[in-house]
Amino acid sequence: MRVTLLGTGSALPSQSRLQTGIHVERDGHHLLVDCGSGITHRLAQAGVSHHEIETVMLTHHHLDHVAGLPTLAKARCLDDNPTLRVLGPPGTRAVCANLFAVDDLDERVALDIEELSMDTSTLDLGPHHITTARMAHSKPGFAYRFDDALTISGDTAPTAAIAELADSANVLIHECAHPDGVKTDGHTTPTALGEQIADIDLDRLYLTHLFPDTETHADELAATVSEYTDATVTVATDLDEITIDT
Repeated sequence: MRVTLLGTGSALPSQSRLQTGIHVERDGHHLLVDCGSGITHRLAQAGVSHHEIETVMLTHHHLDHVAGLPTLAKARCLDDNPTLRVLGPPGTRAVCANLFAVDDLDERVALDIEELSMDTSTLDLGPHHITTARMAHSKPGFAYRFDDALTISGDTAPTAAIAELADSANVLIHECAHPDGVKTDGHTTPTALGEQIADIDLDRLYLTHLFPDTETHADELAATVSEYTDATVTVATDLDEITIDT
């Protein structure tokens, strides 16, 4: 499995980090988890064709996770591939209806939309067996675990459910939006994350979704979380590539 962190930033503009988007490729099957602003262009920088992205899985519906959907769909449409599959929590159809009204994309693109129940626990998609857990955020949504290889938290405060989801997976990509000392609701600070994952089995942890003011604290984030886990902790940057044996 090859994972590319296309965007590791937040809703606020950054000189180096785009909004959220993660490319997952296994056995020639390509998908995105979230598609924030700029992600379609970042795919090109990563050497991944927009033609290959047939499916986007949404963790939740905040704009910095969905704004790039019509850009991706229009690029595919202009290159004679007017299809896109979108999976996400309840409300995904309404979100797509609003986004795809621009440029009449709702008429030009054959959208296949699947709303996952908030009680969803497992689904099969391409070569993946996917398990879900609910996020703790201001919008409802999911963390996703792909087989025994990869867990992606989405935007969330650290939770026991997501820690359990990630237990014994090779890689966890977890948001760490703010440094310690910032009062935050629905996001993560390093000590809170470290305490939550202290007892799980994990090889590698990548911290993402950094707000601009957090970027200068990158070393601090990694050092603090490392006090609680034996996993290798990395503060992710855009275009980081992760290879996972499956």
